[in-house]
Amino acid sequence: MKDVFKELEAEVAQYALDRKHEVFSVATNSELNEGRLTEMHVANTIVEAHCLALEAELANLRDKSNHDNQEELINHFSKLEVNHLNLQLKYLNLKDSLGNTPPTLDKDTPDFDSVFVIGKIQASLQRKDNVIRQLKKQLS
Repeated sequence: MKDVFKELEAEVAQYALDRKHEVFSVATNSELNEGRLTEMHVANTIVEAHCLALEAELANLRDKSNHDNQEELINHFSKLEVNHLNLQLKYLNLKDSLGNTPPTLDKDTPDFDSVFVIGKIQASLQRKDNVIRQLKKQLS
């Protein structure tokens, strides 16, 4: 029976030792997990700060881009306005110059009646050419 008690005492001692080892492992793992959690929290904070900095930079770039586009559009519009005003002045000058000078006939341009006379002469020549062709056909 003493052997049984010794075995039981040995088992109880081993159980107590195993239990202490488990408690130590849990405490150690808890400390390690807490350390990892702290590291992850610090890393997360750094990433969030970096994201905020990037968002601010992006907002600045958008503002700058919008400002640059607006300036470019304003410059282009100003050039178009100047071009429009120049064209209006040119139109008014041409209108005035046409209104002030009477129309003159070009020496090479035939007058209205002579155009019809020329047309009649051409038609007459065409008829004569047709008659000559028909006579040539009859002779051959």
